[in-house]
Amino acid sequence: MLSQVTEWFLALVAMASDGMVAPWAIALTLAALTLLLEDAAIAAGILLTGEGIIGLPLALAAVAGGIAGGDLLLYALGAAARRSPLVHRHLAANRYATQARRLLDANLVAAVLIARVVPGLRLAIYTASGLFRVHFATFAALVAIAVAVWTGLLFWLGSTAGSLLMRHWGVPTWAAAVALFLLLTLLPIVLRRLAGSIGVSRG
Repeated sequence: MLSQVTEWFLALVAMASDGMVAPWAIALTLAALTLLLEDAAIAAGILLTGEGIIGLPLALAAVAGGIAGGDLLLYALGAAARRSPLVHRHLAANRYATQARRLLDANLVAAVLIARVVPGLRLAIYTASGLFRVHFATFAALVAIAVAVWTGLLFWLGSTAGSLLMRHWGVPTWAAAVALFLLLTLLPIVLRRLAGSIGVSRG
């Protein structure tokens, strides 16, 4: 499935470079790609802007919009789960659920921002936000800010690194995009192992 999506996306990029596909179609594809591979979508956006296939504002808006949409979908899944009678009864009878909701409400800003940059936290925190019905408008605003800052930073780092590599060593833009994708993919693994080793040493 993933390989088919990748092949289809590359074919779409090839057609766009030949002027056969409108930039908005590439933007929609980037937004959809974030739901499958967020890191790959960011790297692809940087590559496409570096090659001049799509403008930077449109690529950034597409990637950020897709990521934010995915985050809000996690909230919606949590909210939908709460409508289940079984889940609702369990939350009502569990005193720890009330404490968890108060804790999340009191630290929502930190929770949303930390979950955006720390691998593995988004699914739990964003779904719990919907499950405990934290204020949606506040949650959505925090998600929008976090995604805009984080995605914009990654685009800037990727574009700057690509320009420097091209200027000083003649490295093509696609190589910089691939390097960024590998970095974003491997970083969560390194952080998890580092956290695990710290936990073992303390134990």
